[in-house]
Order: sequence, then structure tokens, then C-alpha cells
Amino acid sequence: MNIIGQIYLTDALIKKLDMPISTVVKVRVGVRVANSTLVIRNGRLSSYILSPELADFLNLSSRKQLQIRYDHENETIHIGPFIGIFTSFLPNEPDFNAKSVQAELIFLSNISANMPAQFYIFTPGSINWANMTVKGFIYRKLSREQGIWVSSIFPLPDVVYDRISTRRGEAQIRIKNTKKELMNLSYLKYFNPSFLNKWRVHQLLISNESLIPYLPETKLLNITNLKDMMTRHGTLFLKPCNGSLGNGIIKAISGQNGSLYYTVYKRGKHLGHAKNSAELMRKTRFVREDRPYIVQQGIDLATYQKSSFDIRIIYQKNGEGEWQISKKFIRVAPRGSSISNLSRGGTAETSKKVLGTLLNGNEEVIETKNEELKSLCQNVAVTLETASQKIYGELGLDIGIDGDCNFWLIEVNSKPRKTTETAMSKGIVRNTFRRPLQYAIHLAGFDNFK
Repeated sequence: MNIIGQIYLTDALIKKLDMPISTVVKVRVGVRVANSTLVIRNGRLSSYILSPELADFLNLSSRKQLQIRYDHENETIHIGPFIGIFTSFLPNEPDFNAKSVQAELIFLSNISANMPAQFYIFTPGSINWANMTVKGFIYRKLSREQGIWVSSIFPLPDVVYDRISTRRGEAQIRIKNTKKELMNLSYLKYFNPSFLNKWRVHQLLISNESLIPYLPETKLLNITNLKDMMTRHGTLFLKPCNGSLGNGIIKAISGQNGSLYYTVYKRGKHLGHAKNSAELMRKTRFVREDRPYIVQQGIDLATYQKSSFDIRIIYQKNGEGEWQISKKFIRVAPRGSSISNLSRGGTAETSKKVLGTLLNGNEEVIETKNEELKSLCQNVAVTLETASQKIYGELGLDIGIDGDCNFWLIEVNSKPRKTTETAMSKGIVRNTFRRPLQYAIHLAGFDNFK
């Protein structure tokens, strides 16, 4: 056994940690573990000190005051937490855009500065696999409007919060390999591991019978399923299984004698007509290419000021690991469009305003529907995590409501974009960024209070 340096603990701290006394103890920082000599000091304060040799081996050069706990399961003294925010690259554009990935990462870094953990941003190229360390980046403000990314060497983290921002980035071999290696490391926990596939999500959710009334009928797109569903639904939506931001969606409406009128949403809106399902498949091949698609039942949704809308919910775990609604608002589609994505011209309204109008201001009904909405979100999140056996810390849910005030789960995504700029509550915006960080601290086994 190779024993490295000493760790000095007061007897008050040993009692507080409820740890057994042993001459040699295991000490962990991130994924790095060392055997070290335990030295007990008298003192009323719950304090600890690492010898320079031990601190150097564990790459514990952070000046930030870190927490300490005793991991009874692994019989290890655990110092931390270290939380890594994983991204495909570190953007450093000279012109600041509040809706950019750069703004999101800066916001995360700034918020984390006052939290009881060491956070850093890192990329695949940051990792030194030989000694299990990483070059992590922290944003340092130089003035109110300017700052720079500062790097330091840290141990690979206790927890990785995946903020790969695009499906294209996630598909890169280097990203895939890095993610796989990180997930295979002992002690490391990884959440929000990937973008979601619409067909896979439907299969997972439909396994829960209580969710079936909220799920539009959905099948993989092929000519047989298209024909079959057209006989039962007047409107269908064809969606790429791995699509985002409303790109590549096709809306099809049945006409006379089996004909179809369709709208393609890609770099604008393109209208077309097909004599039958087979011709629709041929005419939309240019947008579908060889990508897998689903065909989904179109719901006759309620309207607000003559426009379609849906409810967008940012659903996140908090510092106790419990799911809660962090943000809820209405996305109103442009007049004449069925796509409410803000990136495609949709506008945001408060849910209180729109649901109040839809439900004629009936407070009792509004409260009942809001409780149903909370229950639906909880059921979706728990089912998705349980069935997929993956860890999620946040989800974006798009929920429609029809003319009879029934809810329909339109889509679930695991990488909801969160803008740092809003006309609504700035406190809500801060919470949507802070909560995944608080959850990461919890996931590492530590507390969220200083």
C-alpha cells in the first residue's frame, strides 16, 4: 500500500462526520483517491488540513473552501465537491449575445462562484487521462461588461453536468468517446447525458399506463403507418426523431379522395399538395432525407388570440434532488403557423394570463389544472429516468391543451435552452441556471448551504 502524506482532522470533526478511527484512511477528491495517514488534533472547531504532499497528489490547489464528508459506503474521506460543466468547445466571441451558448456558460460560471463547490467548464481537449486531471475554465469579470476565461488544473470531477449544446456536436466521435470514458470512471456521476430521441421517448413513456391519455398516437414513419393514421386523424405531424427547434417538421392535413395538403417547416414555411400518402412521402424526401421520422396524431389545440400555443415548462431537480417546476410560460405560434418555437417566430406569454383567459378566470378550475400539470410533469420525469436508467437534472416539456382543456404531452427534451435575457422575472431566470448546479452538489453527496 502506497501511503501519501497526512490528513489532519480535529476530534470534533471526526465526531461530526461519524467516522471510524484508523491509522490509514482513504481520501478522495473528484475521482482521485489516495491512502494517507490520519492525524487527530484536539480542537473544538470542525477543521481539517492536508499535508502538501497529499494536496499535491490530489491536485487540491483550489483556494475555495471545500466541504468534507465521510462516505460510509466506500469508507472514504471525501473532499469537494468538484463539478465539471462539459461542453464541446469554449466560445469566446468578441460580440456578446445574451441568447448564445457563450452567454449561458458565462452565466453558469458567475452563478457558481458563490456556491459551496468548485465548478469549472471543460471540453474533451481539456482532459489529461494519464493523471486524471482536467484544465478547467472559470470566467473572471474584469469590469461590468468584460471578462476573460481563466484556466486551472483540477481533478476530474465528482459530477459532470452535460451542456453539449447541439446534436451535431454530440454526434462527434471525440465527444462520444470522451463521454463514454467519463461515464466509466469510478465515483463520477453524469447527468443529462444526451439529447432525446422522440421515438425512444414515446416508447419509454407509453410503458406507464397512467401517461397514455396524455400521449398523442405516435408511430415510426413509413408508408403503412402514414396511411393507417391518416384514416383516423385529420391532421398529422411528421417529425425527425432527432430534430430540434422545429426544423424539418411536416404538417399534413387530409383532403378529399385521400389527397393531402402539407406544410414543411424548414428555413421558412413551404406549402404543397399530394394526391396520396405515397406521393407525400416522395415529395417530402428532400427534407426528410434518410433520417428516421415519427408520425404523430395532430391535436385540435385551443387557441389564444386566434393562434396556436403550447405550455413550455422547465422542470428541474433542486438541491435536495426533488423535481419541481422552475419556469412555466406559454409559447404562442405566429398567426397561421402550427409551430410555436421561439426560434421560429413564436412569442412568450405568461401562463397565468393565457390559462386565465382560456378557463374564463375560474380560479378553482385553474388551480385544479395547474395541479394536474405538476402531476403530469412529475410522472413524465420519473418514468423517463426509471425506464431509461439514466440520470436527468432538468427537462423541457412542451404540453398542449385542447378545446376541452385536456393536456397533451407534445415533446420532451433534455437540453432545454435557457436564455440569460428575459422580459419576465430575472429571479426565475437565475433559478433555472442555479438549480442544476445545486442538484450537482446534491448528487455528489454534499450540502447546498455554506
